[in-house]
Amino acid sequence: MILWAFLVVITILLITYYKITSKTPDALKNIHTITLFSRIFLTITKQLGHDTLYFRYKQYFEKDGIVKERFRGKWTCMVTDPAIAKDILSKQGAPAFRALPLHLFAETALKMIDILETIDKKPIVIDSFMQRFTLDVLGKVAFGFDFNNLENPNSVYVTAYNEVQNAILDPLALFFQIDNIPILRQHRLKKLTKLNNIFIEIIKEKRKALAAGKSQGDLLEHMLNANENLDNQILSDNELKHNLAVFILAGHKTTATAISTILYLLSIHKNVQEKAREEVLRILGDNLIPSAEQHKSLKYLNMIIHENLRLYPPATFLQHRESAENLKIKDFVIPAGTPIEIFIYGIHHSPKLWTNPEEFLPERFENKNATIENYSWLAFSSGARK
Repeated sequence: MILWAFLVVITILLITYYKITSKTPDALKNIHTITLFSRIFLTITKQLGHDTLYFRYKQYFEKDGIVKERFRGKWTCMVTDPAIAKDILSKQGAPAFRALPLHLFAETALKMIDILETIDKKPIVIDSFMQRFTLDVLGKVAFGFDFNNLENPNSVYVTAYNEVQNAILDPLALFFQIDNIPILRQHRLKKLTKLNNIFIEIIKEKRKALAAGKSQGDLLEHMLNANENLDNQILSDNELKHNLAVFILAGHKTTATAISTILYLLSIHKNVQEKAREEVLRILGDNLIPSAEQHKSLKYLNMIIHENLRLYPPATFLQHRESAENLKIKDFVIPAGTPIEIFIYGIHHSPKLWTNPEEFLPERFENKNATIENYSWLAFSSGARK
């Protein structure tokens, strides 16, 4: 009872603070607002998905190409105009891997299949299972470390990682500035410290391995090799740790979601599944670990992947960018310094940009470059991996 009373008081104080500090700038007054109370209602009713957000405010996204909401103490504009997306997005750096380590993906996938075959007549929560798979892959690709999440989902590494993930996705943290409350901030920081200590230990072990002449070609190894001149270090140990954390946190759940949705789409579109199976068997034969050239030859499968990422983009937003100067969007002028988000889900589902946008049609991507170059497909932003 005391806990509930405490939560009610905190909620009232946060709402009061929100009302006091959320005055709308004159330049943004005519842009439609997604209110805090709408967000809370969608959260309580478990309708917080970005599909719900888009279809609930579709008329404003399609007519104006922009809506606004108060997020973490600032007015933020969400944009669905691909011309503005093109203007905002900067060119990306070169990818860390010149050649993707396909064997790591394939070997872990085969291990996953072996585990699936031991599950007899029991339901499988596929999204959860794919998260276990992708964490193992990313651990190997990022720093040559096997989390062994497929076989041991409750290990100390996985538990620490999941605690941080849950803290990041906590609705209270997303909509209210609860980190301003010392006791809550300390509780969340303890979880982060636990994960940071694991990353620090992994960096130490990788240094020892490199000193002993053991090379695995992973991301951490690339960064350490680029950093070996102690008089001119590119990254400090703290920056190394942060880069690894971003790579894992950004790539884990998003990749698991993408695999889960493509399995769902293939399960309900049997004709697409059969066509993809025929192509894989024809190109790979009995060797299930594809070469880079074979991967490029899987044209229909890659069309399916692109269409899956259009329908269900794992990253539905590109995070806040602040324009250095005023930005004109149709009849609106967004003041310099205003946080702007590219709403990828809205762009991917706009009937102005796609014919029958809610249908699963892999053939849309027969001419992939024409589609991607007009910024109507942004599953990987505008980076080299698109």
